[in-house]
Amino acid sequence: VMRVLESLPDGFVVVDTDLNIIEVNQTFLDQTRVNSKATMLGQHLSKWLGRPGVDLELLVARLEDNRSVRNFTTILRDAFGGSEDVEISAVPALHGDIASFGFVVRPATGARGKTSKDGNAMHRSVEQLTELIGRVSLKDMVRESSDIIERLCIEAALERSRDNRASAAQMLQLSRQSFYAKMRRHGLGDLDGELE
Repeated sequence: VMRVLESLPDGFVVVDTDLNIIEVNQTFLDQTRVNSKATMLGQHLSKWLGRPGVDLELLVARLEDNRSVRNFTTILRDAFGGSEDVEISAVPALHGDIASFGFVVRPATGARGKTSKDGNAMHRSVEQLTELIGRVSLKDMVRESSDIIERLCIEAALERSRDNRASAAQMLQLSRQSFYAKMRRHGLGDLDGELE
């Protein structure tokens, strides 16, 4: 089975019930820009997958409730600090005698600007947040909401300014350095050579 999964064009990762990685395919290594499977094994999935605070908790809660998850939107981080929007499908499984979860990770359909422009990204995010009530603290939900709004505002400013970052920063009343730091945190744009 792993030979088949190894050849998948989508990333594949298996984690134990504590979300420590116990198996990955080459595509997942490529997506995270990690050279060696040995380096990845044993690491916590949250290092690579999910927005800080709530995404993985929601994903596991959905798995426990529904026994499968399809097209869950989140972010995937790489070894060099970059990130991209991805969709996750997941199921509980066994890895030998060990209870585990299997995740398929693929790039999210549609460009970031398009998903935020038509409101789908915001709608999905609000849906995901409301499902967390009773599972995570209000403080964590507010922090996640703030991150979503900040990202959407940055994307809107970039779109309005036709990707002129100095103008976008000015629209949001941020210094350029602060604007670039927020772009980097949200994985927006290519910032190589932009910062001194």
